[in-house]
Amino acid sequence: MECVFCRILQGLEEGYILYRGNGVAVILDKYPVSKGHLLVLSEEHHEGVQDAPPSVLARVWITASALAKVYRVELKAPGVNVVANSGGAAGQVIYHFHVHVIPRWESMRGFWSGRRVLGGDEAREVLEMLKPHITIVEEYMESLGLSEIL
Repeated sequence: MECVFCRILQGLEEGYILYRGNGVAVILDKYPVSKGHLLVLSEEHHEGVQDAPPSVLARVWITASALAKVYRVELKAPGVNVVANSGGAAGQVIYHFHVHVIPRWESMRGFWSGRRVLGGDEAREVLEMLKPHITIVEEYMESLGLSEIL
């Protein structure tokens, strides 16, 4: 399998997974532009937002919205970007539908400026920072009747 996100989800490649359930996974971006930069992925492989069925779109966007709320309300980030790139001309690099959730702890200088390699210490710190708040994803899913039937 060539898709790095599919490889992470299959456990064939390393990735920091914050959440997995309801057809979505949330991982830390390997090349974050700010501390806490997340990627919300569909567990099913779809090339981009234009290819994913509505049920997948709903789950991914609901999850991204819940995490944006965590950053703005609970963690007091002054801003957050929630964005999906579709196609190379729009900046898509990995062709597996995903949404970026980028907390902005200070004003942006350029949308993708500040990109760097995620270190293990920072990754563990971000996971610990977000772990107490991750139940909001389940709450959002349940409120719309989108949660998994156990």
